[in-house]
Amino acid sequence: MRISGITAANKFVKEKFPNCDIALLAGSVSRGEETITSDLDIVLFDTSIVRNYRESFVLYNWKIEAFIHNYGSYLKQFEIDKETGRPILANMLIEGKIIRDNGKLQEIKDNAKTFISKGPKPLTEDFIRASRYFIYDLLDDFQDANNHPEAIMTLNTISTQLADFILRVNHQWSGRGKGLARSLRKFDERIYNELFDSLDSYYQDRDKQPFIKFVNDFYEPFGGPLFDGFSQGK
Repeated sequence: MRISGITAANKFVKEKFPNCDIALLAGSVSRGEETITSDLDIVLFDTSIVRNYRESFVLYNWKIEAFIHNYGSYLKQFEIDKETGRPILANMLIEGKIIRDNGKLQEIKDNAKTFISKGPKPLTEDFIRASRYFIYDLLDDFQDANNHPEAIMTLNTISTQLADFILRVNHQWSGRGKGLARSLRKFDERIYNELFDSLDSYYQDRDKQPFIKFVNDFYEPFGGPLFDGFSQGK
């Protein structure tokens, strides 16, 4: 039987990063939502490092992901995350449980909260046009797929890009994996339910029409499909 997540996190910091200034345990374990496959996400601040990095470990029967920053690199990461629309580091800083604090953690948490409150970088018209082109290109492939495996692979690709676009075009933070689904549900539960009901219609009943209708209904205010006149890098 493995030791608790918080005990393992404290042991990890003492043994592997004894000279760090700040350490936080984030992720599902910090929220009390861990499962048998959960790992430990630990954010550390160390003034001796030149640039941020991440490193993975297996210790104490836990998988551990360490994210190491200095007092400048985390702010640079915020700027990168603003472009991608995925505030992974900021969320970890806000929700993380304190393992070690040299007195500067509250300022870092406040910066993370301010960053989250401002939202991601707005999508450009070029991005929206590209989304109309590429989503409908994939939708055509899905609609015309003549075997189940090809349809599933195409639908999986569309659904991830679509959920991200729904959030970003509404000036909301996005996510990846389960975080993407959670972000969409938090933003609009009606859209969340409609999307996943339409996906289930295909996965369970092989009915493509509900998903096709969902895409058409969502993109209609943006002009629907785009092909003629679309260009990139011209």
